Formats: sequence, C-alpha cells, structure tokens
Amino acid sequence: MITKTANASESKLRQPPTAPGLPLIGNAIRFMTSKGLPLEFMNEAAARYGDIVRFKVGNQSIYLVSAPDLVHEILVKRVNEFHKAPIGLETSKGLGRFLGTGILTADHEEWRPQRKLIQPLMHTQHIASYADTMAHFGQKLVDLWGDSAVRDIHADMMQVTMWIIAETMFGADVTHTPALAAADHDAQAITVADVQSPLPGFMTHGRDRQAVEVKKVLTDVVQRFMDERRAQGNQDRSDLLSLLMETRDEDGNPVSDEYVRNNILTLFLAGHETTANTLTWVFRYLDQNPDMLAKLQQEVDGVLAGRLPTFSDLPSLPYTLMVIKETMRIEPTVATFPRFIGVDTAVGDYRLEANSVIFISPYVLHHDPRFWSQPEKFDPEHFSAENEPNIPKYAYLPFGGGPRVCIGNHFALMEAQILLAVIVSRYSLHLAADKVVEPVRLITSSPEGGLPMRLERRHS
Repeated sequence: MITKTANASESKLRQPPTAPGLPLIGNAIRFMTSKGLPLEFMNEAAARYGDIVRFKVGNQSIYLVSAPDLVHEILVKRVNEFHKAPIGLETSKGLGRFLGTGILTADHEEWRPQRKLIQPLMHTQHIASYADTMAHFGQKLVDLWGDSAVRDIHADMMQVTMWIIAETMFGADVTHTPALAAADHDAQAITVADVQSPLPGFMTHGRDRQAVEVKKVLTDVVQRFMDERRAQGNQDRSDLLSLLMETRDEDGNPVSDEYVRNNILTLFLAGHETTANTLTWVFRYLDQNPDMLAKLQQEVDGVLAGRLPTFSDLPSLPYTLMVIKETMRIEPTVATFPRFIGVDTAVGDYRLEANSVIFISPYVLHHDPRFWSQPEKFDPEHFSAENEPNIPKYAYLPFGGGPRVCIGNHFALMEAQILLAVIVSRYSLHLAADKVVEPVRLITSSPEGGLPMRLERRHS
C-alpha cells in the first residue's frame, strides 16, 4: 500500500530519475567524501535530473528533494509521515546518539509537548535580555585583539559564541572544558557518517564506541552544572539551564534530568558552532566585497556612533541583518538535513520506496537559479525590503521550516547581528594572502584549517 499525496493517484506515480553510479555501491564514493557532504554533486544532480533525484549508497536509497512546494509538503502538510530518525532501529543513530529524544531529534509525538514547554524560553521577549551579554562579549573579544596583526577568525568566532552560550545557557564559564568543543565536532562527524554511510551494525563498532565516549563528555558537563545548581539552592537565575530545571510538565510534575540534559545539549550544540560559522563566512564575503563592507560600516557607525549595540538598535541595522541572511544563503547554517520513511509513499508525482532517506538541502535550494538571481554571487540585496517578500516560501531555509523550524532562530540572528555590529565598528578584516579557503561541510560548514585574517583597527 502506498501513501499517496492529495494531488497524485497511484496510477500516475513515476520513479524519480536515478543518478548513475557504480555497480553494487551506487553513488557511495561520491557521498563518502573527506570534507563532509557532497553538496556540489547534489547541486549538479538537482540541476540535471529535476525536483527529486534518487541516489543509491549500497542498498540504501537516498532522495534529494529540491522543489519548494515538495519541501512544504514534507515539512508542513505531512510532517507526521516523515520521521526525524531511521525507522525500526534498536539504537539511535545520527544526532539521536548524543541528544536522545530532545526537541531536535524526537519524532513528532514526543516532540510536540517538548516544543510547547521550551518555546516560551526562546521567545523574543525573553531572549532580548541576552542582547547586552552578547554585546559585552563582543567587546571582550575586540579588546583582546588590540593591535594583533593576524587572527584565526574562525577560532575567535568559536570563542566568543562559546562565551555567550556558556553565559546564557549555563550561567557559567565553560572555557576550562576544551573537551566540550572537541566533542561537539566529533558528534557532527559521527552524525554525518551515520547518514552518508548507512552501514550494518557489525561494521560500525568503532564509530559506535566513539559515539559513546563523545556522549559521556557532553552529558557529564551538563550533569555537573545541574548538580551545582541544586547545591546552590533556590536562586533567581535567568540562564536557560536553570529555567529548564524549573520547568514542569503538563501535569505539573518536574521534568526529568534526562529531559533537561537532552534539551540543554540540543540548545548548546545548535546555538554555538552554527553562529560562529556563519560569522566566519560573513567576514570572508565582506573581504571579497569591499563596497559592501563600506556600506555596512557606514550603517553601523551612523546608528551606534562608537557605542555598543542594544536590542533596541537592531531594527535600525537592516543592512547588517541582510549581510547575515545572505551569508546563510550562500553557506547555510545546516546545508542538508534528512527525513526518513518507513513505508512506500509518494511525494508529488513520485514514488518513494520504504526504508529510505529523504535529503532536503537548503544549500541546493539556496543556489537554484529558478529562485535567485545570480545565485553564486554574494548579494545582500536579495534580502532588501523590496526583494525579500518575492523569495518563494521554502526556497530559503536557513533554520529549516514548518512546525519544526529551529527554536533558536531568533537567538541566533540577534547574536550574529550584535557581534557583527561590534566587530565592524572597530575593525576591518582581510584574508591572509596565502590562505586558500575551502569549506568542510559536516552538519555545519566551516573553512578548512580556520580563517586567518589581517586586522585593521578603525577607531577606538
């Protein structure tokens, strides 16, 4: 029995075109790249074969869906039918290894009550209180720069977003826990490997052992902070860990420690490296486009006149936000995300087979010339007040879409806008001459080997 869409009868269904591959292994070699997801390959396949294209990785079918209306069908109209995790596995794979059934990884029935409880904590009215913290740590970073000649901007963005996430999530300093950042990176690599290389269990023992070790590092850090909160007693704290620990379920009972750990780790992993990577790419593109940098600095100087930005300044910094949005178009926060199907089904007019994976790729959608003029060109005017309303819905997905859109999207945009304003008001950044910039695309995208840039102080 095939689950049919509203606009396709079973007799009219057709098989999606299949990208040619090698006997037995199909497209496995193209998917098992050393630098993460094979986005150029996927982009070329979408341009050549259309809105849905099928890849084979061994016996596994992977479907790339790259039409906004079909993405809307999957993420909104039929959200309950397309699952966040593989169907029928006894053990979790992907991010579920590390985040359990938290708000990011839980399937729909478990997700719904979590979203209801956590959503108020991420409302704009609540996170607005974090704006001054973000500006403070932006100032702390540029104070450290001083007259430095060259800095690894990716490392610095990771540092400043770590300061911010530690303060807002934990109300504490986690910089003395370097294993945390390493565990974050390892979790991404394992997650990508799980999706790209869906090997049978007897072939993934090494990956499984590493995943257990990574999860222990992550959960031990959060548990330590939870224990400290309890030891400190009843205090008026505004960090998200404290607020989560005080949360009650719909019956008025305290949520479990596991619930708190899963969800604070979700917010930590989703809210740290993602913004750091986006800002890193911002500085790369601004260096390539000095006229845009000059326009950005003119806006920031005119609004701030040398002071730190506040939450109330953000509406007066539209070009700053346009630069960030365009960066997330060129290098999306998450380039590709999966959905899983357990039974034969159909999307649009295409028949999809059971136990397969659907890839929705913001990267592919964001580079599609059907929806973007000169899609390979960095152009913040895509997001001007005149142009942004004309972007087709679900052609731009920097935070996903539908009811499961990223819960931290407002936090991330506010953080990026504030940090960018602080930095460009004080410095111009230029790529070190001998650096070749190549992206490594795991769950998020970062420049291989960091991004060394030469600093030019503007004014104190």
